[in-house]
Amino acid sequence: MASVKFVAVSRGLRGIVDYVTNREKTNESLISGVNCLPQTVVEEFQAVKLRFHKTEGRSYYHIVQAFSPDDPLDFATAHEIGVAFAQYFQGYQCLVATHQNTAHIHNHIILNSVSFETGKKFHQSAGEMRQAKEYSNQLCREHGLSVTEVKADPFRIPRWKRKLRQDIRFAMENSRTREEFIRKMETMGYRVKWEPGQKYITYTTEDNVRCRDSKLFDSTLLRENMELYFTMGGAAYLDTYQMPSAESELGLDDAVWNLSSLLQDFEEEEAGYHLETVHHSREELEHILARGGKLDHAQYTVDEEEEYEQTHGFSMGM
Repeated sequence: MASVKFVAVSRGLRGIVDYVTNREKTNESLISGVNCLPQTVVEEFQAVKLRFHKTEGRSYYHIVQAFSPDDPLDFATAHEIGVAFAQYFQGYQCLVATHQNTAHIHNHIILNSVSFETGKKFHQSAGEMRQAKEYSNQLCREHGLSVTEVKADPFRIPRWKRKLRQDIRFAMENSRTREEFIRKMETMGYRVKWEPGQKYITYTTEDNVRCRDSKLFDSTLLRENMELYFTMGGAAYLDTYQMPSAESELGLDDAVWNLSSLLQDFEEEEAGYHLETVHHSREELEHILARGGKLDHAQYTVDEEEEYEQTHGFSMGM
């Protein structure tokens, strides 16, 4: 997967060239020119501007093409992809430098703001930018790398994403733990990256399309809600909603919402907000939910164990 970003200009042309070609970040074999020579790139950019009398305004565009550390990729291949991507901007000179100094292999592409063929200044609409990003995805596919959506739209969900959401829900409904969930997703052809310290869960389809939980546009499938769900037993917790003794059969969304709502109330109480509700410790809350209880917003506080047992059907000492 390669993300493509147009970076705000913060240096002069000479300064940005010195930065991207710094030998502490790259080496000579990973620096190339497209329609120009790396050694004379500043002079060649300026010569084109002088020829067409366009020396004012923005002098260059800075593009960063960053690859996922999970993809099998070496620096030479990343540089090859960067050069091919720079050639997408026909009629413009580009300097391409691949940096080696971070966990994410990435290319810096410095694009002259004036075309050496037409003398026109470079301009790119939102639609043209999406096309450029899709071309970068195409290059990644050709090299066996994962790809990502060019633009996620909550109002136009593609078929592959609808299927992914359905499969995640199926795996949740049939897994008791996070580990079971990941194994079930793998049997359906997905790779799941769900690691401590990461903000998102990332799914990769059989077609090597990568998608974060936040791009699924389904609050039930957000990492924080799924972690709550599996903390409470996952499918075993969901089964409590399907028991004959339950007031009504509720689905996955109801179960997750109930957990999220109760935890939010608990955290607000801990923060010092006054709520007219039953007060429980986190341990009590988990115990009640594990037993199938549904702690709706009560209008009183239970202090005595006897009254607690009458309200919930079991004592706090159990």
